[in-house]
Amino acid sequence: MLQQINLIDLTQHLPTPFLVIDLAEVQENISRIRRALPQAEVFYAVKCNADRRVLESVQQANGGFEVASFSEAEAVLQLGVPPERIICLHPIKSPDFLRFLHRHRIDVLAADSVSELDKLAEYAPGSRVVLRVNVSNEGSVFPLNRKFGVEPKEAISLFHCAASRGLVPYGITIHVGSQCERLETWRDALAVCQQVFHEAKRANIKLSLLSLGGGLPAAYAKDSLSLNKVGAVICEAIARLELPADCTLSIEPGRAVVASAGTFITTVIGLAERAEGKWAYLDAGVYHGLFEACPPGGGIPFPISVNYTERPLQIYKLGGPTCDGFDLPFEKRSLPELHIGDRLLIHFAGAYSTALSSTFNGFSVPAIHYLDDVATELSAIGETHARWRSGLR
Repeated sequence: MLQQINLIDLTQHLPTPFLVIDLAEVQENISRIRRALPQAEVFYAVKCNADRRVLESVQQANGGFEVASFSEAEAVLQLGVPPERIICLHPIKSPDFLRFLHRHRIDVLAADSVSELDKLAEYAPGSRVVLRVNVSNEGSVFPLNRKFGVEPKEAISLFHCAASRGLVPYGITIHVGSQCERLETWRDALAVCQQVFHEAKRANIKLSLLSLGGGLPAAYAKDSLSLNKVGAVICEAIARLELPADCTLSIEPGRAVVASAGTFITTVIGLAERAEGKWAYLDAGVYHGLFEACPPGGGIPFPISVNYTERPLQIYKLGGPTCDGFDLPFEKRSLPELHIGDRLLIHFAGAYSTALSSTFNGFSVPAIHYLDDVATELSAIGETHARWRSGLR
């Protein structure tokens, strides 16, 4: 987590709201994932934060990319990433997107229905099919198993269906839900994978990929499930699974790669005392980077800090700048007494913040700055000011 005092000092000249990204932390997080899951290839889920320099950092760390749309695929291809380092595990894709993927030789594609297999056969013939298999999402902040996923007992018939259409049965992918903090959910999911691989072997279907999807948790709170604990459970389950020697294990994290690399900075623009307590209004809210903070967005317990620790503590509702009553990212937060103009640092905000921002109510999408650039810029400002002062003497 970026240090609050240094970061406030470094960014005082920048207008809020904005996100500061530590690109070195992006690369270190990929290293942490690899240490926890040494068998797995890491494919970054671009939807989490598609900022170009974040993508470049992933590329420099030799990570692959998981894409779900034209813009995501184009952004990765513009970096010169080869097609074999790009996969698309979104189970539903438009015909135009499939044509695009096929044209660029991105051929590891997910499906979870006969209709999707028909589309793959028509618009991306010969693709390697990865079936999205439904698993429990219990213990996840964001369950993702309602909209997608084939039941395990249907997987073999869908693989046969894929082969009959000239597609290549290639593997399975799962998703335990975003920010999964229940170890048993991971164990149960791997047990489902074991079942599907066993049945595929009995049916003489050779599978070459087991994708673990996303779900690795970020450490928003002190009691958050650690990456090492999740990795230990997965590694133990994989050992029991006894994958074929030439079968690739992959994982497609987003949150675990960029959450801790980002700090969101916003300013107090209004204060009020109402019947239910104290309010502070910020220049960013649920529509401008803080959607995941509010209950419908998951109620992520983002750590918040300020520089005014000598002030008495107060309980605040923290509202965003729009006219919408829904724009209430934080219901009750204990913070030092706030004044108009104070800056708040919202930590672990690198994931799904700027990616979920809009210009609703005429407010701008928050800017993105990079820690190294800000430090360099401030140093240059200081040197210029020192030379100017010297010239006055």
